[in-house]
Amino acid sequence: MNIWIITTGSSDVQLKTDKNWNHTHRQIRNKRYNNHNFIPERPKNADNNEPFQVPARVMGIVYGEHLIDEHYDDICFPIFDALSNKLEKKKIFLDKIIIIFTDQSKIFDNPDKKYLQCPFWQDTCTLKPIIDKYFKARFTNSELEYKYLIPTSKKAGLDNWDSTLNLVEDSLSDIKVEEDSTIYVSHQAGTPAISSAIQFMTLAKFGNQVQFLVSNEYQKDIAYLIPSPKYLWAMKLQEATALLQRHDYDGVKDILEPYLRKSKEPVAKKINQLLETAIQWNYANFKAFADGFIEVMGDVEKERFDWWWWTGYEAAYLAVVRLEQGNTVEALFHSFRAVEGTILEWAINKYPNHTYENEHGWKLKYSILQKLPNYMDILSKNQQSNFEKYKTIGLFGNALFKLLQTAQPEYKTHPYINIVWDDAREERNK
Repeated sequence: MNIWIITTGSSDVQLKTDKNWNHTHRQIRNKRYNNHNFIPERPKNADNNEPFQVPARVMGIVYGEHLIDEHYDDICFPIFDALSNKLEKKKIFLDKIIIIFTDQSKIFDNPDKKYLQCPFWQDTCTLKPIIDKYFKARFTNSELEYKYLIPTSKKAGLDNWDSTLNLVEDSLSDIKVEEDSTIYVSHQAGTPAISSAIQFMTLAKFGNQVQFLVSNEYQKDIAYLIPSPKYLWAMKLQEATALLQRHDYDGVKDILEPYLRKSKEPVAKKINQLLETAIQWNYANFKAFADGFIEVMGDVEKERFDWWWWTGYEAAYLAVVRLEQGNTVEALFHSFRAVEGTILEWAINKYPNHTYENEHGWKLKYSILQKLPNYMDILSKNQQSNFEKYKTIGLFGNALFKLLQTAQPEYKTHPYINIVWDDAREERNK
């Protein structure tokens, strides 16, 4: 099944000649549109062979509602012709053509219509009889279906990206196609918001089934077929970039993986490996992160992971990222992990002969009192008793921080450490 979805605009229906325009226009204008005098005009810098244009709604009122053969013979369809010729040249049979019109009559009142520049005059809904006749003659065996974009609020008009996307989504929601169908989409006519919404919705709804049929901006008689992957890749890349800025590496991998898997470029494998490595970082699996990073980037990057404090830095950075993401609970968790973890790594690095690890975690030996005899004095009575009894104490919590205070007395009043230990620690578990 082949479907063609096409938007409409003022340049789709033009006049080869204006010889019959003035007479018909004069009879209608006083009754239908505030006595405006819409004069057919050629585009700026156009030669004398270029067709004339008038706003779409006016064209439909003057000729569409009085579509005699004489009027229809005055009309030309340069863009429709170029697009149709392309389909015929490719021998593409269309089962259905879906034509999208605009109608903003609900949001513009008479004072608005006094201005020739009012978007109301650019609406294409009145062109239906003319366009219907064109496509019935050109595609005799194709079913024609008409959709209308009808905004209900000035603030949510057809130049509003969000509301237009909703209108397009509602308009296309009932289109059902089979997996082997091809959806040809011509989206250039209408406002930029309509064009973007049609692109986005057709790609979101039909994916790789879409082919964009577009005309050349400067040579209206030339049309192109563009496969959807080029459009999809641009959209996916933009989406992935936004996720990358939020450090959502899982999301980035979900978007890029189908493309990376198909790519034969060596860099694709490298990007995939780096994303896997970054995901480990996001899960705070810093050992796996380091191993993966070195595997991809080589030993030249190994030095950064040799510093005893590097995991504390990564945890702190992860806390900053979580705060930027608005995840305050995880930001708090990783902040404490950064501080307490870094102090632990400091203790292991500074006192390797007085620390050890077992199945319960890192422990401080009783022999530390040879180096820091005052350490026992600042422990709580219960900790002193257990330390004396078991000749070891767990390197976490208050016992760990007291070790730092004993070895580095200046840290007792260090604001960056004490804000965590003295103030925030009391609130953390709450």
